Amino acid sequence: MITKRKICLFEASTGDEVRSREQFLTEHIETAQLLYHSNLSHSGVPVHPLQFQRYVRSLGVDNDCHIVIYDRGQMIWSTYAAWVFKLFGHQRVSILSGGFLAWKTQMARSSQYRTDSGDEVPTGQGDLQSSWNQSLVITFDDVLLNTELHTYDVVDAQTKEEYIGEASSALYGHIRGAVNIPVDAMYDWKSNKWRSAAEIEETFKEAGLSRNRPVIVYCSTSLRSSMIWWVLKRMNYDARVYFGGWPEWVVRAPDDLKILGRNGLA
Repeated sequence: MITKRKICLFEASTGDEVRSREQFLTEHIETAQLLYHSNLSHSGVPVHPLQFQRYVRSLGVDNDCHIVIYDRGQMIWSTYAAWVFKLFGHQRVSILSGGFLAWKTQMARSSQYRTDSGDEVPTGQGDLQSSWNQSLVITFDDVLLNTELHTYDVVDAQTKEEYIGEASSALYGHIRGAVNIPVDAMYDWKSNKWRSAAEIEETFKEAGLSRNRPVIVYCSTSLRSSMIWWVLKRMNYDARVYFGGWPEWVVRAPDDLKILGRNGLA
């Protein structure tokens, strides 16, 4: 099913890379390599383009590779990795629908779907040349200016409890003017499938989004933001990630531009 014809297949690790490696070594999709999250991000902030280039070249990634990414069910690790590849200039990037769980299901139906164990060794050094796609990101200053100009619609990808500031584990809330679209609205976890285009379109419509206006997406680590971003781009919206997110905003923004819940100022 997966061939060596310019396809680079990766399993995206979670933040628990020790556990991810154990699972990968036990069983993974044939020809896949493990893509470590720590080589893509530092606390939600993408690594330097040259660091990324050096890392993926060591995995044998060439400029003409079609990148295919999967994870083990959470989707955010796949979408984050896909966003980083595109951020650093690589255009041919796909996410394997249903991930590892769907692949295992198909194994019971067809011998074309195979898994392997142990490490996968790259065939050689890759030649990928990284760049920086500014159209996929936005900075604190840009978001701050948007509170005056209202050029962008702003989407908060946190849970509803985090958005309204009722999560107990930290100081949560949202950027004034942001609408809340949690990742659960994009993905049906029980069926392990993306929600239908009609359902997603209705969610975006109810949130007031329009293809005539660009969209900023943020959360606390860029993981959930990347999942909303992926769907927005697939639905032909102009979207970009504010990777500073809520942690940066709550520290740097004026008080009147942050909405805090019961654990902070209203």
